[in-house]
Amino acid sequence: MVEVSVENIVVSFTISSSLDLSELAGILPDVTYNPDEVPAIVMQFSKPRSMATLFSTGNVVVTGPRSMDEVHEVVKMVTDRLNVIGVPLEETPEIKVMNVTVSTDLHQSLKLRRLAKSLQTVEYNRKVFPGLVYKGDDPNTVILLFDSGKIVCNGIRLEDVTVALDKMLEKLLSFGIKKEENVCQT
Repeated sequence: MVEVSVENIVVSFTISSSLDLSELAGILPDVTYNPDEVPAIVMQFSKPRSMATLFSTGNVVVTGPRSMDEVHEVVKMVTDRLNVIGVPLEETPEIKVMNVTVSTDLHQSLKLRRLAKSLQTVEYNRKVFPGLVYKGDDPNTVILLFDSGKIVCNGIRLEDVTVALDKMLEKLLSFGIKKEENVCQT
């Protein structure tokens, strides 16, 4: 199994049937609200480094956490801030993972043009994007390979992206990429 670093988890949840964003923006300290640019309130948190975007529909999108523990921590910070100012909230919001981004490093360069010819379901045009985009067997994951040996994978579940990276490593080994001990970062 490939060891990976979780770079970002994106989740959404509903905290209320509706939110009056202009009212909240006037009450909540340290939020950004520019309705002409984005019809949402943005809360930024330094620990864990993350951001919560609140919409008038009562939906919230959180980006930035690197673990589910951090996700729960940010959800609690959002709900606590809204509770303090008296916003009626759903008791326990149901958190839905929208996207997980992980990365690993092979610590060796990859010949992307050669890989593009060997792998199926790829997009590679160095003039447009410096990486090879691989859309393999799992429709819920996308893998980006870079000539530096860095690999990034996006998917809906951590298990999916880990399995996708394992399969990619197997393919790379079959193409002659050497496997070294501890080649992947944690």
